[in-house]
Order: sequence, then structure tokens, then C-alpha cells
Amino acid sequence: MVKIMKKSNRLFSYIKRYPGFLVSSLICALIFVVAMCLTPLFFGKAIDEITLALTNGISLFDTYFFRYLIISVILIVLVLIFQFLFEYFNGLFVERVTKNVKDDVFKKLNEVSIAYIDEHPHGDLVSRVINDSDNLNVALISGFRQFYQGIIQIIVTFIIMFIFNWILGLVVVFLTPFGFLISYNLAHKTNKYFKSQSKIVGDLGALSLESINNIDVIKSNNYEKDSIIEFANINKDLYKVGQKAQFAGSLANPVTRLVNNSTYAIVGMVAALLCAFSYKDGNMILGASCTVGTILTFIQYSNQFAKPFNEISNCIPEIQTGLSSLKRLNAVLDEKNDINEGTKIIEKTVEKINFENVNFSYDGKKQIIKDFNLKVEQGQKIAIVGPTGCGKTTIINLLLRFYDPNSGEISFDETDTKSILKNSLRKSFGMVLQDTWIFSGTVRENITYGKNDASEEEIIEACRKANCYDFIMRLPNGFDTYINDYSGLSVGQKQLISIARVMLVNPKIMILDEATSNIDTRTEMKISEAFNLLMKGKTSFVIAHRLSTIINSDLILVMKDGAIIEAGKHKELLEKHGFYYELYNAQYAKIV
Repeated sequence: MVKIMKKSNRLFSYIKRYPGFLVSSLICALIFVVAMCLTPLFFGKAIDEITLALTNGISLFDTYFFRYLIISVILIVLVLIFQFLFEYFNGLFVERVTKNVKDDVFKKLNEVSIAYIDEHPHGDLVSRVINDSDNLNVALISGFRQFYQGIIQIIVTFIIMFIFNWILGLVVVFLTPFGFLISYNLAHKTNKYFKSQSKIVGDLGALSLESINNIDVIKSNNYEKDSIIEFANINKDLYKVGQKAQFAGSLANPVTRLVNNSTYAIVGMVAALLCAFSYKDGNMILGASCTVGTILTFIQYSNQFAKPFNEISNCIPEIQTGLSSLKRLNAVLDEKNDINEGTKIIEKTVEKINFENVNFSYDGKKQIIKDFNLKVEQGQKIAIVGPTGCGKTTIINLLLRFYDPNSGEISFDETDTKSILKNSLRKSFGMVLQDTWIFSGTVRENITYGKNDASEEEIIEACRKANCYDFIMRLPNGFDTYINDYSGLSVGQKQLISIARVMLVNPKIMILDEATSNIDTRTEMKISEAFNLLMKGKTSFVIAHRLSTIINSDLILVMKDGAIIEAGKHKELLEKHGFYYELYNAQYAKIV
């Protein structure tokens, strides 16, 4: 537990949020541990009273037997009550800490840059939010339980033993730590296995999520067998590492119990010797008296003193797993937030967008955008075409500041976008992408995602423009129908809902990234009309493979290898008989 605390000052910050639970659990632990430690003492005294009665032939009612027995029963009741309260407060405390950790990790994933998300397997990130947080929860429950209860129990038992019989106390104190030291050394040597285990769990989660999300591709390519083998290989590695980790961790407990059982035997023998040789000619020797009750009491104290060490050794695998998970959680929480150094706010419609000598590379090696220059006036429709990998989507990523240029400048009305608050900048944009995004909720909630206060009339109008009103009305509960990505809607229907979502927001700048690629030709014509109405008077950027959708654009940029190789209107580009001419001819087999 101490090692977990030292791992992160951030963990302390979570712990310090709940001083009430900490103090309450500490008080409850103190009461029940003291009561638990005093119980063997009074039981031992009761046994000595029985011995006294039998030896002297007197009635138990003439001794203190019943007094000690009643005190013992009261102590047991106190143990039961306050141990329950201790577990209750400790559970509340740990669950709240874990909840805050999960909240902060998820919040951090929403605050980091897109680059960080792109660079990490999504399944691994999901594993950190869920699995690693749960591992930390288990470690904290086990750790704090032993930390509070164990420390108090060791201190109280130590004091009572030395007051009651210092010789037997020395025997117990000397022998008990050996088991703990052995467990600690084992844990230190096996920590690498638990780190590997956490990493492989993340890899397995990433592969599972990837396979589930792309199961149609796997099946269409008859890749099921290879996918199963790939999963089995990683799972096999997890089995091997997990087996080593659990085996090494499980060694601690039997070794500790062996030492403790040896301690019981030695305590019993020393106590028997004290009983036999404590007195000579009526005088006490060795400096410590011993009775039958003392023997039984110290056997109990030997167990109580060793119990915290035993329980810590029992939860070493959980603590080690928690430490590894804590490291993975810290790696997320320590990540820098998405840079948002800007202070300016966009308060009016952007009239000019300029790209000046923009260069960009994702990895610092391969240049994706090369010396890109572009001037866009308000209301212009800019189309970007080109082969896959030419940098079309990257231009949009730079425009939205998902990434910033390595060099050059992008400006809105002569203001560098780096000086504009990102949330203000992005509020100016509306996007419709090729990949639809439908979350679990009602149709209404999906459409009003960007405008929660939209009126019913606004929602209906947006849906009519997006040509999705009719099919929504045919759903079982209309706008209140619960949907998700797997609710049976076609790709085209989900795309129409995504389009209605943007139409409702009515942004200043539109971005269409293959927005009609999943729509049939008839619906595409209707959607194109709606887009023309939506984009009227607005600046728009359209990425398209279907060149028929961009014929009326004010400017068509033809990109190849990150650079603009042609620019102009549709007819102008056809007349050049260049790369655009070849793309258009390849699609239609003849020039229109």
C-alpha cells in the first residue's frame, strides 16, 4: 500500500478529497482492532480463573471468571459492529476514489490531442479506462484495509504483548517479520511479470475491439482463422506471463504461513518452558511469569501480530497488478492537453481563410502537405479531389486544428488560427463525414446533439431538408425511437440523420467529406439540393471522389502527394487535359 502511495502524488490528491471517510474508517479500525486485541487477554484471564477454581476446589462464582467472560463477549460485539462500519466507510471511500479516477481518465481522453488518440490502439485506451481502473480499485480496497487495520493491529498487539509478557513478546516480534520480508522480496522480483501482464491485457483489448469493429472485413476476406490464431497467440502470451505472475505472487502466502506456524510452535515451547521454570523456591525468575492462560493468549497474539503480514502477502498479486495499472493510468493523466493557447473568439462570420506556405507531417518524416497556399472568400465552395493519400483529409484536420502545421500559417480574417480558442474556432464548422456516427439514444437526441435547445419545428425542418423526415416517421416511435449503430438502420439512413444534425446547427462553414458516398443516386440528388440550400452564403469545403457532386464548385483543387497540382473550375480543368481530366474521364468513360 505504501508503495502505491509513493507511485503518484496524484493518487494522494484523490485520497485527500474524502477526509471524512478516512477519519471515520480510521476511528472504526482503531476501536475494533483494540477490542479484538483485548479479547484474547480476557479469555486468557478467564481460563486462568477456571484453573484457579479447579486447583483450589472453589466455585467459578467465587472467581472473576464470569466478569472476564462478559467483558470478552462485549469486546466481540464491538469487533463485529465496528469492523462492519470500517468495511462500509472503506468501501465508500475506495469506490469514490475509483470513480474520480475513471472520470478524470475519460475526461483526459477528451482533452488530449487527436494525435495522441491516433497514435494509440483504441482498445488499449478503453482497457485503461475500465480494466486498469478496476485493477486499481481492487488494489486500494485490499491495500487500505490492510494499511489501516494492519498498522493499528501490529502496534496495539505489540504494546499488549510486552506489557503482559515481554519474553514471549520478543519471541513473536523477532520471528514474525521473516515471513513478510520473504514476501516483499518475492514481490519485488516478480513486479516485471505484472507489468507485462497489464500491457498484454491492453494489447488483447485493442485486438478484440479492432476485430469486432471490422468483423465484416474479416469475414469477407475469409480471415477468421488467421484472426483467431492472432488472438490465440496474444492470449497465449498472456497465459504464460499471467501464470508466472500468479505463481510467483502465490508463493508469498505459503512461505509466510510456514514461518508463522513455526512461530506458533516456538511460542508454545517457550511459554511451556516459562511455565515450568518461572518460579524457584516461590520466587519468580527470568523476569516474566507464565500461566496456561498466558500460553493460550500468546498463541492468539502470535496469530494477531502475524495476521497483517499474512494478509498483505495474500493481496500482493492484486497490489502488483494495481501498481502496473496505476502506471498505465498515470501515462494517460500525465499526457499534455490539446494545445489551446489561443485567446481570441470568433464573433462574426469568417470572411477570408488563408493558407500560407503550409507544410505538415504526421511523423516528422513523410511530408503530407507541401507548401500549400490557398485563399478562400466567404461563400465560396471549395472542392478538393485527388487520389487516396494525397492529403485531402489532412487539410481539413489542419483547418479544424486537430493538428497544427509544422510551418506556415492558416488564418481567419488575417488572424492566425493558433491564436483563436479551439472551441470557438470549431463552433464555426459543421461536418458531414463518410463514416456515420450514431450513438445510443433516441432519433431526436441524435439529431439535436449539437443543439439541445432546438424546437420541434426546427428539428422537423432540418429533417425535411435532409430528406429523412419520412423514414423517421415510419419508425415505431418516430423521433422518440431508440437507435444505435446496430439498430437496423441502413448506412444511408444513418448518414441522413448525420446530415440533419448538421443542418439543425446551421454552421458558418461547412465541411463535407465524402458526405454522399453512402447514399443512392436518387437520394443523392435530393441531398445535393439540400446541401446547396444549406451552403448558400456559407464557405464550404467538399472532399469528393464522385466528381459529379462538385461540378458547380467555385474552385476545384486537384491534389497529389500533398501539393496542389491543378486549380480552377470544372470546365477550366477539363480543358487543360491534365490530371483532373484523367480522373473525370476514368469515372465517366467520356468527357461531358
